[in-house]
Amino acid sequence: MSTELTLKRIFLEKLNRIVNPNFETKFISTLLLSGITLLGYQRVIQLASTIEILSDEIYVKLSLSSGADTVFVVIGGVMMVSAVILYFIRYKNSLSKRLKSYKSLSKAATDIRPIMDDNRRIFTAFGPNSDCANVDNLRQDFEVWEELKAHQIVPNNNEIFSILNRIKSFKDNEVNIVEKMKSHIQAFKKHCANPHFSYTEHQFPMDFADLIFSYCKSKGNNIQKYSEWLIQELGKTTVNIESAHIYGSALYGQEKTDVDIIIKTSEVDISKIKDFSLFSKKLKGLFKDDFSLSLHLKVFSQLEHNSYNDFLNKVYAVKKVA
Repeated sequence: MSTELTLKRIFLEKLNRIVNPNFETKFISTLLLSGITLLGYQRVIQLASTIEILSDEIYVKLSLSSGADTVFVVIGGVMMVSAVILYFIRYKNSLSKRLKSYKSLSKAATDIRPIMDDNRRIFTAFGPNSDCANVDNLRQDFEVWEELKAHQIVPNNNEIFSILNRIKSFKDNEVNIVEKMKSHIQAFKKHCANPHFSYTEHQFPMDFADLIFSYCKSKGNNIQKYSEWLIQELGKTTVNIESAHIYGSALYGQEKTDVDIIIKTSEVDISKIKDFSLFSKKLKGLFKDDFSLSLHLKVFSQLEHNSYNDFLNKVYAVKKVA
């Protein structure tokens, strides 16, 4: 992004805040004040007509008169009534939005899903696992990631937390998952305020994402197509593939930007593990070309067997490919 474009966006944002920080409030206030002024016009005239100045030598009486200006009275009255009506409409709308409640998690899922998508987009593009070409890019992405965590992910998480608190009841199988999500939100927020605080024990619960995806699921999915493609491409490598699973939004036909796949190899040789790492990068490019979607790939070797099991246990649902 060019410096000129950045400065332009900053200028326009500042200008908008100065000129129009709260247009609705200003408009209603101006309308009400104008109505009061017009209605009070006659009162001011009447008050002025009663002013008298008395002294030993001078006696002055202001004798101003004015007929009742019906037009001003009617316009002022309409403006005041309109201002009151607009205020209550605005208040009612903001109140209903702020206090919107949900009968169940499945009803709230359609509002939670877009927020999760935004967080996922930020994480995959700038998070610790994002691809970086060199050290400079890594440093730059890290700085952007730290900023986005505090200014976008935390507010998004707060919104999810608020929605969860406004759900009237949860199913038995949802309670533990929702509690884990709430704990993650609180721990992540504390970590952003204090980087020394570790939220390792409260990582994002993937079973919560699966639950939301399941409630938003489409009628069909492309699992068969992805599975056939993956089996064909993995057959081109000499590395021994122990298993491959598809998980996440693709299971429910909800993949908008990427498809999640986890692969486990039985290799312990470091050179072969490195070779498969290079192959994985090529695999991502091919997947993008064929499906116009990003491939979010996690690969574990035999040396990471325990980590693989831990990760798999966190996933709510998977589809085995190979």
